[in-house]
Amino acid sequence: MIQLDSVTKFYGERLIFRDVSFRIFDGEHVGIVGKNGAGKSTLVRIMTGAENFDAGTVSGLRAEDIGFVEQTPHFTATTLLDELLTVGGEKFMARKILFGLGFTAADLEKNPHHFSGGESAKISLAKALLNEPRILILDEPTNHLDIYAIDFLEDFVRNYRGTVVAVTHDRHFLQNCVTKILDMENFRATMYPGNYEKFLRLKTERHAAELKAYERQQEEIAKLEDFVRRNKAGVKAKQARGRQTLLDRMERLERPPSAETAAINLGDATESANRVLILDGVNFRGIIKNFSAEIFRGEKVGLIGRNGVGKSTLLKIIVGELKAEGDIKIGNRVKIGYLSQGHEELDGTLTPLEELNYGFGLTEGQARSELARLNLFAEVVEKPIADLSGGEKTRVALTKLILTGANFLILDEPTNHLDLPAREAIEAALQSFDGTILIVTHDRWLLDKVTTRTIEFAEPPPIPDKPTKSARAPSSTKPPAKAKPVQRNEQLIDRVEAQIKMAEMELKMLEHEINAALEPERLTQLAAAHAAKLTEIDELYARWEELQC
Repeated sequence: MIQLDSVTKFYGERLIFRDVSFRIFDGEHVGIVGKNGAGKSTLVRIMTGAENFDAGTVSGLRAEDIGFVEQTPHFTATTLLDELLTVGGEKFMARKILFGLGFTAADLEKNPHHFSGGESAKISLAKALLNEPRILILDEPTNHLDIYAIDFLEDFVRNYRGTVVAVTHDRHFLQNCVTKILDMENFRATMYPGNYEKFLRLKTERHAAELKAYERQQEEIAKLEDFVRRNKAGVKAKQARGRQTLLDRMERLERPPSAETAAINLGDATESANRVLILDGVNFRGIIKNFSAEIFRGEKVGLIGRNGVGKSTLLKIIVGELKAEGDIKIGNRVKIGYLSQGHEELDGTLTPLEELNYGFGLTEGQARSELARLNLFAEVVEKPIADLSGGEKTRVALTKLILTGANFLILDEPTNHLDLPAREAIEAALQSFDGTILIVTHDRWLLDKVTTRTIEFAEPPPIPDKPTKSARAPSSTKPPAKAKPVQRNEQLIDRVEAQIKMAEMELKMLEHEINAALEPERLTQLAAAHAAKLTEIDELYARWEELQC
């Protein structure tokens, strides 16, 4: 059992949290939530022993029992697969985890130092999962993962028999993978049972009860103070002194923080043509091949796909930042508002106030008012945009987006770096917007709540790392077409992937039967079936790797 009692943390004179107390029992899955800056990552570092604290006690956390995703990974092996095996575990499971997180068969032989920062974070996550520690601690585990890898991670965590503690803003993950949620707010922490929807309901009920208790106490205090004021002298002076003593000894309740979040209003969309966007045969540098789609007025379309297949590139092509082959038509009276993932539309040398002044001619007072609608206040709006956090930059970009009066919003990961209240506010704004939306996001909760349909953006056929015989042959003798073999190979891959999925489901069923079985003979039969199924899955993965080459 993990136990924290009255843990308090300061950074210098700044209080991060005070008197944090909770228990996590073996096998429980707990999500940690809170606004940005509430101390979630600090609490996790305290639990792993990487950070000191100023008061209280922490027990039940031995370093050898903890698996934690490193913020700055350190690799020692020469290949990705060997790097995973440095923490122990079976090669079969290592491959399964790497494939599940989006790595390919070719990646297994690459040097782990040659991957990007996001991919390195995935490698660190894979090592933590493979090690299967008694306590798995994850800090924003769905960052850097595409929608398919997140689904794999969710499935892994749901079936994980050890204790899991995850700091995350991913509402879909919180809904499906945790049994408790620790809410960090107003320098304290409160544990709620259940998943995300139950947490929202219980928190709302708790806030209402605390506010009612506070208001009742304020009414009682007002009555007592009025009695004392009117009867300091006279026949009731003794009673007044008693009331004053009661007031002096009363433990005053704090007013609970407001549960309301500033609403975001995207405004009414102006009328546009029915066909808002037409893409026909779009090609771009081998990244995008022969892509076609149409989007109609009022649709809210999600564009999904694996990392690296060109989703953000396609958005840049639509808004004219990149030039591509093919037909790209924007409908009549369509005004585009674009929110990029990297916030390239913002000038990092300007403050948010200057950005709105130069872009829209707003006075300082008007700019402050617009920024305040997205909870950007005081010194934040006077800092250079380059010095703001990711979430603050997103809020500035959203403010600009609102001011454009666009009727077709093109959004690239709009909830990145945002805490839960901000995500809820953006979701509500997009739901109520009566214009057209094209959105790239890995936020599955947002997709479920906002989009009316999704377009899956598939990866084009892979280009071989080494020239094939046909590629080295003179152009006059090169075979005229390779479409049919590629198609057959893709069909085989799909078939093997379906077989793997079925076999893994059957493996889970066997594991459930083993857990429930009592008779020795039945256990022996199930154990043999379990071993055979593992062998079958291993062979299927080997076949899958062959087909990828």
